[in-house]
Amino acid sequence: MIVITGGSGFIGSRLCSLLCEEGYPVRIIDIAPPPPGTTAEFVRASVLDFPRMHRLFAGAEAVIHLAALVDVQGSIADPFSDFQVNAGGTLNVLEAARKAGVEKVLYSSSAAVYGNPKEIPIAESHPTAPLSPYGLSKLTAERYVLLYNSLYGMKNVALRLFNVYGEGQRPSSPYAGVVAKFAEAFSEGRQPEIFGSGRQTRDFVHISDVARAFELALHCDGFGFPLNIGSGKETSLIELVELMVRIAGKKTQPVFREPKAGDIARSCADISLARQKIGYCPSVSLEEGLRSLLCPEGRGGIGLEAI
Repeated sequence: MIVITGGSGFIGSRLCSLLCEEGYPVRIIDIAPPPPGTTAEFVRASVLDFPRMHRLFAGAEAVIHLAALVDVQGSIADPFSDFQVNAGGTLNVLEAARKAGVEKVLYSSSAAVYGNPKEIPIAESHPTAPLSPYGLSKLTAERYVLLYNSLYGMKNVALRLFNVYGEGQRPSSPYAGVVAKFAEAFSEGRQPEIFGSGRQTRDFVHISDVARAFELALHCDGFGFPLNIGSGKETSLIELVELMVRIAGKKTQPVFREPKAGDIARSCADISLARQKIGYCPSVSLEEGLRSLLCPEGRGGIGLEAI
């Protein structure tokens, strides 16, 4: 059995579907129910509840820990809650797994740990300098995850996710990136908003590639270092809007707003280590991923699925 904390969310629900299709028994632990049609077992519980985590992890082959607060601006407004869930919740998961005899925890870390990069593409050896409490809490949790390998002989893996996008990402969610928000603006006939100059870049990686990365990591023996999971390609927000406009057939120009606190200027992953260690190779190009999001097969125009 594979346990997925946060399995009802955007990444968790896609990963759950993939693992169920491949024959894994899956248990979702979340404070919100999964999408309709989910075949996995669902248990409503919080990762802050250590006794329940310990009981629910019993007999598991591995735990995939996705549950987190993922709002950068929210972390600036309330750093305590961010740390409590992201760092404290992860420590709860690690201890519950260890005491339940589970050898492997796969952890969803974040490119936010790097801060403003000194060089592009960003390798895992790049210095970490988070710009927000969110990035700092994810880095703290990641270090606990990897420390448990050396201290307790666990086989944990930390995957540093870059900008994940795809079908099922709710634009209203704090996790939602610019792709979902731009698509929603197009669908409602509004101009997409860019916070900053639009020259800032991101590494957009499709949700199906991220789900596959976690599935690949299930088969390794753990590492004492994190792995970047991205597309390996750098795209500016202006380039993203132009591509989405072309695919969607819309005639619109973005509106520029003041930049947000904690935002970074450039981002692009060096994914060579993940390719070497777990065989990770992203297969969905940005244009292909955007086309499937903006022009779903059998449905004219723009569509965003709810999760």
